[in-house]
Amino acid sequence: TEVVRALAANGASFVSFTYGRNRAAAEQLANELRALGVGTFIAPLDQTNEASVRQLLEDAAVAAGREIAVAVNTVGISPNVPIEQQTLDGRDGWRNVFEVNVFGGFASTRAIAERMKARGVRGAILLITSTNGINSQSQISAHYDASKAAQGHMMKIFAEHYAGGGIRINGLAPGWIDTSLNDTLPADELAKELAKIWAGRFAEPSEIAAFAAFLCGSGASYAYGQNFIVDGGYR
Repeated sequence: TEVVRALAANGASFVSFTYGRNRAAAEQLANELRALGVGTFIAPLDQTNEASVRQLLEDAAVAAGREIAVAVNTVGISPNVPIEQQTLDGRDGWRNVFEVNVFGGFASTRAIAERMKARGVRGAILLITSTNGINSQSQISAHYDASKAAQGHMMKIFAEHYAGGGIRINGLAPGWIDTSLNDTLPADELAKELAKIWAGRFAEPSEIAAFAAFLCGSGASYAYGQNFIVDGGYR
């Protein structure tokens, strides 16, 4: 939500975005943007289905009347389960975490990059990764942390492969953000992590979204294949 708002605030005249089960929230955001004069297209998406992603891109481009030049992948799940209780299968299992965070990121990023390449679009693709894939050793998020490490490395491979066509692919690795993803985190874990942050607080979603919009804009035109850490100072 905040990334969509930030892109609009930074000059996007048309924004397409997807949703899971909450169509009402997506329509509410679309109406908010339309009231500001920003065109919108919304649709549900299973990003692990590459054919579905390609169809969404086509529908969005038709609705906008122009090609897609910027894409931000914010889809991810982060279950917190003691490592002794983690499983391979199930909603909070390793397979599902990798299915959403890595396999879905692979399918959607390739579909977007291939469309840009085929149409000669010098665009920007941004994956929301995480500092958990860089500096976390928390046992309760082992599957999430591992998936984000894989996603960050995958981003660099994509970035090199498509750079020749002027397609900029980067990652944004936020630290702790004040969102509902933290609802299952034990209080002692929250307190321990908060003590490590120089800013003395978790980030607001809008702060990360503003940085995402910058990375997608002309101000970051020379940034290729980087995983930008925005963590409020975390040591």
